[in-house]
Amino acid sequence: MNRHIKKYYFYFLARIFDVFEQYEKSISYYSKVVRYRTFFWDVQSRYAGTFQKVPKNYSLQIHGGIGDFLQHLPFILKNKSTDYIVATHYLDARKFFEDLGIKVKQYYFYSDLDEYRSIRQKLKKLKRSYICPRSLFFERPPFKPQTHLDLAKHFTIGIHMGSSKLGPNKALSKAFVQDLIKKLNTLHYKIILFGTLDEIKPLHLKPNKNLMVLNNKKIVDSLSMVSQCDLFIGSDSVFKTMASMLKISTIVLFKDSTNHFRDRVFINPYVDHEVMHVYKYKTLEGIENTEAMEYVLEICQSHLNHKTR
Repeated sequence: MNRHIKKYYFYFLARIFDVFEQYEKSISYYSKVVRYRTFFWDVQSRYAGTFQKVPKNYSLQIHGGIGDFLQHLPFILKNKSTDYIVATHYLDARKFFEDLGIKVKQYYFYSDLDEYRSIRQKLKKLKRSYICPRSLFFERPPFKPQTHLDLAKHFTIGIHMGSSKLGPNKALSKAFVQDLIKKLNTLHYKIILFGTLDEIKPLHLKPNKNLMVLNNKKIVDSLSMVSQCDLFIGSDSVFKTMASMLKISTIVLFKDSTNHFRDRVFINPYVDHEVMHVYKYKTLEGIENTEAMEYVLEICQSHLNHKTR
C-alpha cells in the first residue's frame, strides 16, 4: 500500500473509531495519517480533539526546530500538563519552553540528520507516545511584543535574511538584503530587521528613523515583534513561519531545490490560504537578483495600496 492510499485508509479508520468512541484507537490512526500528510483535510483538529478524550497517560513528541515548535504551540499552550518529549537541533530548546512555562519530560539533541534518524527510530518504539498535533495558524499572537508600533500611521515590513543551524544555505545573500533595505527606505516604509549579530553586522547599515534593528538574546522576544509587521519578507526560517501563522502576508525566497517536508508543512498550506508568496531562485545574483527584487517590491506596493484604500 503506497503512502497516498495509507493516508486515506488510516484517516477513515480513525473516524470510524471516533464514531464508536474508541478514542485510544483513533488517536493511534490519526497519528499515522500525519506521518504521511501533515495537514490532510481536518486531521490535525480531529487528532487534537480526540486526544482530549483519552486518559492523560500518553506522551507527545515534538520533532524539529523552532518552526516546528511554533506549529505545535497552539496545542501545547492549551495542554501544558501533558508529558512532552522534544527531539531537536535547537540547543536553546530548554530555554524556549521554560520561558513559556512548559515542562518537557525529556530532550534529545542532534547535530545532523543521521543522529536525528537514530533518535526518531528510538522514539517510534515508545509505547503510548505519539507526535504532537500541529496547527497552521495562531488564534492570537502567543508572545507579548516588547515594543508597540503605531501601525495605523506606518506600513511596516519585517525582514529576516538568516536560516537555521541545519540550513545555512537557505540564508538570503548580503547584497540582496542591502539592496532591498535601500529600496524600501527610499519608498519610506518602516522596516524591522530581524537576525543575530553575526547576520546583521556584515550589512554595515546606517541607522535611520525608518529602520529598527532587532538583536534580542531571547528568540521569543524577537518572534514577538513579528506581530507588529504588516508584511514580512524572509528566507526559509522560523520568522517566516511566525508571520504566516499570524496570517501576515509573507514573501519567502529560497533556493529552488526539492524538499518535500518543507513544502508539505511550511510552504504549500500557506500558499493555498493565500498568506504566503514564494520566489524560488537559483543564485539570487545578477539578473535573478533584479527579477526577485521586482517581485518583492510589486507585492509590497500592492499591499500598501490595499491598506491605504
